[in-house]
Amino acid sequence: MEGLGAAASIIAVIELAAKVGSLCLEYSSAVKNARSDIERLVNQSESLKTTAHDLQKLLQGPHGARLETSQKLLGALNNTHSQLSGVTAKLKARLHLGRRARAMRRLGLRALEWPFESKEVEKIIANLQRDQTSFSAALQIDQATEILDIHSKIDLATLPAASGAAFDSHAEEHNAQCHPDTRTKLLRQIREWANDPQAENIFWLNGMAGTGKSTISRTVATSFAKDSLLGASFFFKRGEGDRGRAGLVFPTIARQLVQKIPALVHSIREAIDADPDVSKKALRDQFENLILQPLKSIHHTTGIAIVIDALDECDGDEDVKTIIALLAQANVLRSVCLRIFITSRPELPIRLGFKDVQGKYQGLALHQIPEQVVEQDISTFLAYELTRIKNKYDAQVPLDWPGEDNIQILVQMAVPLFIFAATVCRFVDDKGRSNPTKRLKTVLQYRTATRNSRLDKLDATYLPVLDQLTYGRTDQDKADVLAEFRNVVGPIVLLAQPLSVRSLARLLDVEPEDVHALLNSLHSVLDIPSVDDAPVRLFHLSFRDFLVDPAKRTMNEFWIDEAKYHKTLAERCIQVMEQQLKRDVCDLKEPGMLRSEVSQQTINAHLRPEVQYACQYWVYHLEESKYKIEDDDFVHTFLTSHLLHWLEALSLLRRLSDGALLIRTLLHAAQPDTASNFIKFLEDAEKFIRSHGSIMERALLQIYGSALIFSPALSEVRKQQWKERLPFIKSVIGTRDHWGAHQQTLEGHSQAVNAVAFSPDGKTLASGSRDKTIRLWDTVTGTYQRTLEGHIYAVNAVAFSPDGKTLASGSDDETIQLWDTATGTHQQTLEGYNQAVTAVAFSPDGKTLASGSGDETIRLWDTGTGTHQQTLKGHSQAVSVVAFSPDGKTLASGSWDKTIRLWDTVTGTHQQTLKGHNKAVSVVAFSPDGKTLASGSWDKTIRLWDTGTGTYQQTLEGHNKAVFAVAFSPDGKTLASGSDDKTIRLWDTGTGTYQQTLEGHNKAVFAVAFSPDGKTLASGSDDETIRLWDTATGTHQQTLEGHNNTVEGYGSYVTSQSDYIRAVAFLPDGNPGLDASRNQRLVGNILFVDGEWITRGGKNLLWLPPDFRASCTSVYDHTLVLGRPNCSAVQGRMMAIGCKSGQVFTIGFSCDI
Repeated sequence: MEGLGAAASIIAVIELAAKVGSLCLEYSSAVKNARSDIERLVNQSESLKTTAHDLQKLLQGPHGARLETSQKLLGALNNTHSQLSGVTAKLKARLHLGRRARAMRRLGLRALEWPFESKEVEKIIANLQRDQTSFSAALQIDQATEILDIHSKIDLATLPAASGAAFDSHAEEHNAQCHPDTRTKLLRQIREWANDPQAENIFWLNGMAGTGKSTISRTVATSFAKDSLLGASFFFKRGEGDRGRAGLVFPTIARQLVQKIPALVHSIREAIDADPDVSKKALRDQFENLILQPLKSIHHTTGIAIVIDALDECDGDEDVKTIIALLAQANVLRSVCLRIFITSRPELPIRLGFKDVQGKYQGLALHQIPEQVVEQDISTFLAYELTRIKNKYDAQVPLDWPGEDNIQILVQMAVPLFIFAATVCRFVDDKGRSNPTKRLKTVLQYRTATRNSRLDKLDATYLPVLDQLTYGRTDQDKADVLAEFRNVVGPIVLLAQPLSVRSLARLLDVEPEDVHALLNSLHSVLDIPSVDDAPVRLFHLSFRDFLVDPAKRTMNEFWIDEAKYHKTLAERCIQVMEQQLKRDVCDLKEPGMLRSEVSQQTINAHLRPEVQYACQYWVYHLEESKYKIEDDDFVHTFLTSHLLHWLEALSLLRRLSDGALLIRTLLHAAQPDTASNFIKFLEDAEKFIRSHGSIMERALLQIYGSALIFSPALSEVRKQQWKERLPFIKSVIGTRDHWGAHQQTLEGHSQAVNAVAFSPDGKTLASGSRDKTIRLWDTVTGTYQRTLEGHIYAVNAVAFSPDGKTLASGSDDETIQLWDTATGTHQQTLEGYNQAVTAVAFSPDGKTLASGSGDETIRLWDTGTGTHQQTLKGHSQAVSVVAFSPDGKTLASGSWDKTIRLWDTVTGTHQQTLKGHNKAVSVVAFSPDGKTLASGSWDKTIRLWDTGTGTYQQTLEGHNKAVFAVAFSPDGKTLASGSDDKTIRLWDTGTGTYQQTLEGHNKAVFAVAFSPDGKTLASGSDDETIRLWDTATGTHQQTLEGHNNTVEGYGSYVTSQSDYIRAVAFLPDGNPGLDASRNQRLVGNILFVDGEWITRGGKNLLWLPPDFRASCTSVYDHTLVLGRPNCSAVQGRMMAIGCKSGQVFTIGFSCDI
């Protein structure tokens, strides 16, 4: 190969590797005594060929010429080529048989012999592996170079990470690793697992608090990193923000992986491009798109390890179990050998999580390690550390210090808690104390009498440190020190995330010097940084356990009353917010500025760390304090004055979606008999967030604009917060007085919404539309989450599986699509129909999917495999709907043939036919108890049927056009119906009486669905919107003079399509009014109604909710107001707007707008 370049040499190697593989296969059928050698040589040839292919792609890429490392591989390539040439020649020589040998083979006699000894094969494979390792190293280095190119670069800023979570972060750098002579057998076992290609993907190491799990994790991560095996690490830490939550686990790991394995950059970049908010999505979504799929897309010849420490310190039991379940999916990877090392306490959620993935992990409990091994390791650690301390202090300690006997006493005090040994050594080495000899004697005084008592061992771990605070003091001094300790250390151990000394002092309203003075004596148990802006951390969570353990209340004078100090923190958080929060806290000045346009630097400059902390965690501390809220107390007073300020801060912190949940938490803490006014305010605040959450997240200052002025005039929030409105708004007339049933409108579809469905947990709403898409929505704020695209014609039906993980959709394109709801990815397509799929429904156990079609049949599908199980025939026209009974034994189907049919889902046999409608049946639904079936029809009626006998019970009449949708509330007491008459009606199922009508859609209502808690009703309409309704109220929304159709206008008049003319005029006193007797010429400032915004000078001023959008324009003396043709009127500071809904309202603006 002399004279050939690297690219040409690689091609030659690839060809030879392929040739070796094919020749070996010829031998495999004829040679029996060398099968193992042949198989190994084939595997090595294939592996080498794959690596060479990857190298070839890189060198032939646009930057191949500048990839220096790969270009310098000629030596290794020549060696490989020579080795493969020799093997090929020897294999070919034996295959060229003479006449006699071929004759023997025709007679069935073995004449072909394997030309290599086993030792030769070993040497060949070793040489090839050595060269392949060189290729892989060059590949990684040059991929890292290529990633710098602008076309391959990923902006890591778009992939957020939990600060301090990596094993080598600044937050972890001072934490200990195993002494070289300790944990040797365990570390060797972990190393063997990581290198064993046949081992399980997960190794779970568990043990109780203080047994050294995190130290082992750091040691394992360091070892893996030195051997280029470590891909990523995440060290959980309760109370440290994102390190204590699951939300950024996978983005953090992905960010580290892409830095270690540049080949991942393309897949991860594609995931981020496809969904820039992927890091905020559900854990399954994150794992699938940022970890699993990218790893599937590469071929990595060396192993990759991920280290996850202290999983038990992750908040949220369900999140913990989800993380375990997702990581167990790593066993599907074939192109990458992924190993995941996890440590935790053996807490119940974690045990349950691993129980669900039985057989997919290797486990070891630290208490299973023989006690003598643990004793020896602790003894080794203590001897080493105390010798180091002796050398450090030299003349201050005796020559024989500390003495073997003392070390053995310490060992017995420690076993099995390594945290004891570490804390004792920090205490003895504390420069601020007396000399080491006295400090060691202090520790030995706490020798435990009961060796196996964990509580006693924690006493012996921490009391030597804490008792020094009060030693030798008078009773009064001692009481003062203990009070100061609780007032400072109590909050530190209870914080939801750590704060710096400076921020802590501000939060607690104490001087930083006072905090430092106390903490200076606690370096043995707290990680206290030398700079004021770095957070104070616990060295170990067991210190918190020791301080707050209820069993120690009477025994431990340092005991901290959790409830008391949580309340203290809640009070201080509120006081900080009262002092710091205000309208437009970041001084944006632009009411239409989007949240996405506000930089993090701006937020940090105006919201200091303790303020950000207070906004996010004050409700948590209040809840943990068990405090019962009453009218006019500090909580009530704060929210009635600062609710909008708090919501603005949450929006800035991207936590607004938590707002409604936190309000709900406060409702649970309010005393019904003594907090009636506060409860009324909270309920109103919850409606305020749910109704306006979408715009408050998008443009945060609209909290004081659109959200406030378009809330009902008698809303508690609007009444008490009206003074906080945007300064250019003077008055608003014509909005409703009370909250109506309508909560919010979800916009985004470009054609009719045919179907809606709530997820089982009620947090997500799915909508299917004639625009061929499915959309998923956050039901709390109404914000759009993602679009599912794949159908090529209208989507007619959507349904969630009972576990919420899968969404099924049926379409005019004759297919059913199954989607992963966490990731939005398409799972599979179910085909077989030759006409539109009109209905889909999951069985209660989720194992079966039923579908109805225009071809007059119902099909049942196995959801696990996607296979068609059976076809149910009987209808004589198109099937419009299918529904399973709650027990899953019966399937109901409705058809254009005017009948409902009931089917046995096990046998597929027809049970009975329900007749009574005189037009097509459009919808059916079972009551929650399965005893009643409701059906809606084009004959304008709903019928109720007894499912046991099939007898007709009653008819519900009231709609004046076809009924397209029905749904039972979860308690079965209410039935909702949607109709072509644009309304939704609610009915009492016990009596059949009509309860109320929900109006707001301006076209036919095609779908209705109750949320799992029954409090919200969703409706989908031909008007391209989804509306959410409060089922408890249903109060009619006030309209101004009640137009019954779209408001239009021309000249100085406003008219409705019914031609009933009314003039919008401004009365002589300057106030707006409706005056049918006069017209008036209007002159004033130029304002534009531009779609969903009122604008001025090209800047957005006020967002208009869907029900309040203008339907017209008007021009007076060069004063122009633009909407859609034709009806808004402005006079100076007044604007009157006529809406599609038939509503007319006016807004008064200030002169200087």
